[in-house]
Amino acid sequence: MISYEEALGIILAESAVLGQHSVPLHAAAGGVSAAPLHARLDVPAFANAAMDGYAVAARDTVGASEQQPLTLPVAGTVVAGTTPPQASPGSAWEIMTGAPMPAGLDAVVPVERIAGHVPGSPTPASIRLVQAAGYGQNVRQMSEDFRRGDLVVAAGTRLAPHHLMGLAACGLDEACIRATPRMAILTTGSELATSGSELQQGRIRDANGPYLQALLARLGIAGSMQRTAADTVAVLRAELAQLADSCDLILTTGGVSAGRLDLLPDVVRTLGGEILFHKVAIRPGKPILYARLPGGKHLFGLPGNPLAVAVGVRFFVMPALRAMQGQPAETFTPAICGEAVRSRGQLRFFAKACRSVDGEARSRVQILPGQESFRIGSLLKANCWAVIPEGNPLLPAGSTVETAPLYPDNEP
Repeated sequence: MISYEEALGIILAESAVLGQHSVPLHAAAGGVSAAPLHARLDVPAFANAAMDGYAVAARDTVGASEQQPLTLPVAGTVVAGTTPPQASPGSAWEIMTGAPMPAGLDAVVPVERIAGHVPGSPTPASIRLVQAAGYGQNVRQMSEDFRRGDLVVAAGTRLAPHHLMGLAACGLDEACIRATPRMAILTTGSELATSGSELQQGRIRDANGPYLQALLARLGIAGSMQRTAADTVAVLRAELAQLADSCDLILTTGGVSAGRLDLLPDVVRTLGGEILFHKVAIRPGKPILYARLPGGKHLFGLPGNPLAVAVGVRFFVMPALRAMQGQPAETFTPAICGEAVRSRGQLRFFAKACRSVDGEARSRVQILPGQESFRIGSLLKANCWAVIPEGNPLLPAGSTVETAPLYPDNEP
């Protein structure tokens, strides 16, 4: 049995960065940027009105007040999508939101601040101001959001809709993203049923398969295969051989402990695979297995209990996927544990927990009851994992521990 840090080091050493390809922006959501993406346009590309009103030169409005109203002639109207006119000194232009500022004008007075304005009335010949305008008032300045050449999205970012909004505004039509590994899920166990609410005696519903499929989809890995295999050498070997031919990374659940029907380690060997580790000093999920199959394919053998699967994916598989797609390692959030926590001796303990922020802006974490690896109910109440380090029999109240969100913070 090896430590968690040793196991993670082995996984990362095996997880080479995948290739890259360009896709249209609309197809890039969920992908991971393979290179920094920079603005090709200034945003805004020109100074424009932030609201409907009248464009003026601020210097022309100095001294305007209720006691001494200022009248300016209206030279015309500017709407969005038109070429900005050249303004004459001392003039005002009616302007609509998003329209370019007339040359020589630098402020917009909202229509509701025009003395005597009547909503819906035609463009007046002149306007009366009872308040001076400030330079840049209600104007979106050129390059105020992005300058041409600015970094918009860093390499290693999983692209969400708001990233695509920024890239499109900045003139990009496509994005270079990392390839995603072809993945498959194989849940093992003759007791598993994939549907129905009336089960034969001794059968249980497969909860791991739907969980893993949904999780991979959340990570932008679409089209992953899912199969179920009975506890026989022939069936398990045939399923794994077929999946290894078409996939880069296989997740299995069950069959890795020490019972007579824990067949996965021997089946992996008969297929020519090399087991890089089997059993890690963690709880839950100690029997986890990691192997390299022929052709450099990856296999994660996760224990069958639901929480062992959740921990195995979160703290072993996700770091591998991040490395393959050129993403940096996650950093976790320290939080104060309000109560004493009994650790698991020499095992690193990944506990279902809830993190919150107190009135003094300090992160606090509560370890939830029901930590057994078969209990899904407590996971539904959790918003994070608390990572309890190995080696301390008891962490006193007030200790600081690392917390990890249920899913990486920057994933969609």
